[in-house]
Amino acid sequence: MKLPSIQGIPLEYIQSILKIDLTSPSGLTWIKKFKTAGTLKAYKEKGVLTGKKYWVMKVPCNGKRHDLIVHRIILLLKEKELDPDKEVDHIDGDSLNNNSENIRESSHSENMHNSKTPKNNTSGHKGIFWHKASGKWEVRIRLNGKLYNFGLHEKLEDAIKVATEARKKLHGEFGRIK
Repeated sequence: MKLPSIQGIPLEYIQSILKIDLTSPSGLTWIKKFKTAGTLKAYKEKGVLTGKKYWVMKVPCNGKRHDLIVHRIILLLKEKELDPDKEVDHIDGDSLNNNSENIRESSHSENMHNSKTPKNNTSGHKGIFWHKASGKWEVRIRLNGKLYNFGLHEKLEDAIKVATEARKKLHGEFGRIK
C-alpha cells in the first residue's frame, strides 16, 4: 500500500519545508528556515552526505529530528506517495544524482538488476564469467532468485551480445549491461 508520507511525516508538511532544487548538490533545499536555538547547524542547507554515498536531511517534526534519505523525499515530492516496501533506484547508477528524472520506485530485485558491474568482475560485464574448465566465457543471469544459464562462448564479444539480449528480455528497463 502506498502512503503519502515518509516515516509518518506527511507529504504536506514535507512540501511546506523542502523543495526540489537542481542547483543543490543533494537535490533539495529548505523552504522554511528553523529559528530554534542550536538547530541551524543541524539543518544544513543541502543536507548531509553519509558514508553510504547518500544525501540525508535532518527533518524536524513533532519535536524530533528524523534522518530522511533525500532520494526518498524527492520521489515522494514527485509521486505524491511511496510504497514503504519499495526501494528507490537511481537510473544512471549514481546514488548522488537525485535529479527527479533519474530516480524511480523499484523492488529490491529490480534495483539489483540496475546495479553496476562489481569491481572484481574479470570480464568487465555483468553476468559474464570465465569458465576455467572449458576455456570459454559463460553467461549467467539471475531473476527472482533463479539463475539462468545462457551457454559458453568462445569470444567475449559473443558472450556480451548474448548477455545484452538476455538482460533486455529478463530485466526490461532495469537491465544494466555494465
